[in-house]
Amino acid sequence: MLSDRAWKLKYTPDDGDLVELFYVPVLEDAERYDRLTGYFNAGALALAARGIEGLVRNAGRMRLVVGCTLEPSEIEAIERGEALRDLVERRLASLPLAPPDPASCEALELLAWMIARGHLEVKVAVPCDLDGRPIPSDGIFHEKAGIVADRTGDRLAWNGSLNETAAGWQRNWESINVYTSWGPEPGRVDDEEANFARIWANRSKRVIVLDVPDAARRDLMRFMPDSDTPARLKAPDPAPVRAAAEDAALPPKESERSPAETPEPLPASPPAGDLRSRVWAFIARAPPCPRAASGSARRPPRSRPGRTRSRRSSGSTTTGRPGC
Repeated sequence: MLSDRAWKLKYTPDDGDLVELFYVPVLEDAERYDRLTGYFNAGALALAARGIEGLVRNAGRMRLVVGCTLEPSEIEAIERGEALRDLVERRLASLPLAPPDPASCEALELLAWMIARGHLEVKVAVPCDLDGRPIPSDGIFHEKAGIVADRTGDRLAWNGSLNETAAGWQRNWESINVYTSWGPEPGRVDDEEANFARIWANRSKRVIVLDVPDAARRDLMRFMPDSDTPARLKAPDPAPVRAAAEDAALPPKESERSPAETPEPLPASPPAGDLRSRVWAFIARAPPCPRAASGSARRPPRSRPGRTRSRRSSGSTTTGRPGC
C-alpha cells in the first residue's frame, strides 16, 4: 500500500529514473489515479506498463484531463456562433493517430484498451476568460498534478513541472513535489483533490472541460488489440527457456546410466526453482572419472593452472557447493 513505502518530498532526475523511482511504484498501489496535464501522449502509459498492470489488477480507474489549445481563427469561429465542441472535435480530428513505429503503436493499443475496458477516462480542457469565452493559443491549460488513492483510503498527491509524456518522465529535466494524506501536510492532498474534482466537473471559472469527441475516440479504437490483453501488459513467458536450462542441468536418467556410473543414494535435490543450486548440486554429485585398471596405483590429481586444490576448497562448503 502507499503508506508502506518511503516517498521523498521532491523528485528530480538527479535521484534517478523517475519512472522506476516513482511512477511505476505509485501506480502499482493505485485504485484511483487522477491526473491534470498540459500535454499527454500514450508513451507515458507504455513506460509505466508494470504500474498499469497494478492499476488494472486493483480494478482501478484513471481520470485524465489534458489541455487543448485553439488557434485565433478557431476562436473567431466561436465568436461567430460555432459550437466549441464542434471545433474541438475538428481540432482533434486534424491530428490523426499515425504511430511512427511499433513501440508507438503498442502504446496506442494500451491506451485504447484502457478506455474500452473502463480503466481510463479522458477529458480535454480549453482555457477561457471569466466570461466563459475560450482564449487563443497564447493561453494554454498547463497544470501538472496527480492524485493517487489506494484501497485503504490513503492518498498521495504531487505537482510540479512534469507533463504526462514519455519525454516528461524520462528525458526532460523535471521535478515533482509529493504530499501524503498520512504525512505532516494532509491539507495539501485535500486541496489537490478538490482542485481536480472542480475541473473534472467543469466547475472551474477559467477553463472549459469537455468529453473527448466521438470522432477522436473512434480513431483511437482502431488500435484495440485483437487479443484480450495489449502487448505492453503481456509478460514474456520464461517457461520454455527455464525448462530447457533445467533439462540441461539435470543428471542422466537412471535408465541411461551404466551400472558402474550409478552413484550412491544422496540427499534430496534443492528446490526445482533454484536452478543455480541444482547446477552446483549436480556438479557435486557427478560420477567419478573411470579409474585405471584394477591393481594399478592411484595417480595423484594433476594440478591445472588457476584450478589448484587450495583455491577450489577456499570457496566451498563440505557439500561441494560454492560459498555464495
